[in-house]
Amino acid sequence: MFLLSFGLAAHAGLPPASASWSLLAESPVKIECTTFEERPYCRATGIIGAPSDKAATTFAELDKHVDQMEAITMVKRLEPDVLHIVMDYPWPINDRDYVARFTRSEQDGAQVFAWTPIEHAGAPVDPKIVRLPWLDGEWRFAPDGENTRVTYLWEADPGGGIPDANMVRKKAGLFALTDIATACGTTILSP
Repeated sequence: MFLLSFGLAAHAGLPPASASWSLLAESPVKIECTTFEERPYCRATGIIGAPSDKAATTFAELDKHVDQMEAITMVKRLEPDVLHIVMDYPWPINDRDYVARFTRSEQDGAQVFAWTPIEHAGAPVDPKIVRLPWLDGEWRFAPDGENTRVTYLWEADPGGGIPDANMVRKKAGLFALTDIATACGTTILSP
């Protein structure tokens, strides 16, 4: 389980709430993108059929749920708050990975898991995988009645010269929310 620092401030490197977002997809999850400090960011939002405490606990134990996920092939816990995550990309595109330190906080009733990239000796670069050393973002799990409104915000440069980055961004947002819903034993109910 994550032994995370609890802070009240939002991750400083992410787009502010006042950012202007462009809609990429409306269903089954809402996916929007923006540019902040000359870097692309996207967010995917949807409601899953699980209580917010269960969704946040499932995410905190992400390494225990990798077998239930389609878009993630490996999650290795390197330290209590550091994960090495490998994302599955379809052939002929190389898989992507990142190493990140996670912090957990509560903001406006939501459980927030923010991450920043780090280097770690326990996660050497694999030449067959594209390392994303810039990837940062956050997951938010907010109560929505008996369900959870999940927001996944990530730096959306997929690396490696992919010609249709917006297609990758749509799939990344959908796969991320689908995977967390599946790990919680449920589905996406609505955007």
